[in-house]
Parts: sequence; structure tokens; C-alpha cells
Amino acid sequence: LKKDVDNLGDAGEVVDVADGYGNNYLMPRGLAMRATKGALADAEVIRRARSKRAEVSYEQAEQEKAELEASPVTLSAKAGEDGQLYGSVGVSALTKAIQQQLGVHIEKKRLRLERPLKSVGEHEVPVHVYRDVEATLRVEITPAAE
Repeated sequence: LKKDVDNLGDAGEVVDVADGYGNNYLMPRGLAMRATKGALADAEVIRRARSKRAEVSYEQAEQEKAELEASPVTLSAKAGEDGQLYGSVGVSALTKAIQQQLGVHIEKKRLRLERPLKSVGEHEVPVHVYRDVEATLRVEITPAAE
């Protein structure tokens, strides 16, 4: 494989696939090459480079996890007397608040929010940082002053 392919393998791995899948999908898209003698040598080079990048990426992920867990993100929203929000706080509002308050850019798809937050108080939101690195972001929602 030249590049990572979901549910198949990572770049540099040698995998066995059906001829049609390899010829009609993987190779035309530049995701894989035939396992010839020269290609196997190239795969070894790709594996070595990948492992070096993975070490650096893992260290960066741990640093980003520490930044996300260091302090809570505070948002204010209109709420009723019972603490229920009139609207909700979703991933868009959270990513914007994280960027402004913590200075960390997070893609929306990395927030593991099952459903939008709809109540005042402290919430914990899981964030996928890297392959095996998950952070727990603390989010405090306060009622907005009218």
C-alpha cells in the first residue's frame, strides 16, 4: 500500500486483495502497487519513514491532549429557570470556543459528541486526538445574562 486505506492497512504494508479490487480501485487511485521485488523495497522505505512520523505525531498528540485537558472551555447560552437551554450547544460552537479559548484547532469530526449539549452545567466531551490518544474536554455552560 502506498497510502493508508481504511479497513485494509497502513502505508508500507503488504496486503493480499482480490484482483478486481486491486486493479480497478486501489491502483488507479494511487493507493497501492503490485508487490514486485522493487515494490517490496519501496514498501520497506515507506514503513521506516512512517514509523519516524508516527513517533513525532504521537508526541504532538500527547501535547495537544494536555492542552485540551488543562482548563475547561466556557460557553454562555440562553437558558430557562430549570437550567435547560433554549437551543443547544453543538460541535460547531464547541470547535469555535476551543479555538478562541485554548488556541487549539480541532476538526468537528474529532469531537465525539453523541448529541448536542442542552443543559447548563459542566459536561465532559471526548475528543479523538490521534490513533490511541483520547482527551476528555471539560465544557462549562453558563446561563447568558439578559
